[in-house]
Amino acid sequence: MADTPTTDEMTIETHGRGEALALAETICDLYEAVFSLPPFDGDAAEFANQRSYFPKLAERPGFRLTTARSGPEFIGFGYGYPLPADTRWWSTLADPVDEEFAAETGTRTFALIDYGVLPEWRGAGVGRRIHDELLSASGTERATLSVQPKAVRTREIYRRWGWRKVSHKLMDPPIPAPVFEILVLEKMPRTC
Repeated sequence: MADTPTTDEMTIETHGRGEALALAETICDLYEAVFSLPPFDGDAAEFANQRSYFPKLAERPGFRLTTARSGPEFIGFGYGYPLPADTRWWSTLADPVDEEFAAETGTRTFALIDYGVLPEWRGAGVGRRIHDELLSASGTERATLSVQPKAVRTREIYRRWGWRKVSHKLMDPPIPAPVFEILVLEKMPRTC
């Protein structure tokens, strides 16, 4: 029987733009390791796209990357940025939200863009620690993310953590999925 990983020696760190760019290759490799597996089954085009957009996201005001390490090994990540006042995030939803809900200030809503934990570390609390650290350090009132409907287990975890579905978005072109559910977390975690 293989040893079950423990979080006793785990380090959670939040990084700004400069550190995130220095970690780009590591984060992109982690993304590929997580999203190449079911239910996501990402392909080379998706991974090339993520490698292309990660440095651009890191340039956005308020961008944050949170990583988890066990010793020197990176085992999980999450990153995103506060939606700017002129965002189109809410304007292309299949089920529109009201104007007040969609109003952004640049500090109201943190968009959690990508988030994942290596399979052997799932169920050990790594994901929750990354999630809570990233969102609590964001300085925003609430958070949003998109998730593929076929990611049933992932959606259930988000529901348990307080996220709720507000709409869905049809993607054009449909890569990596034709539809994403749009979730919102209105009670942000606080870390000590």
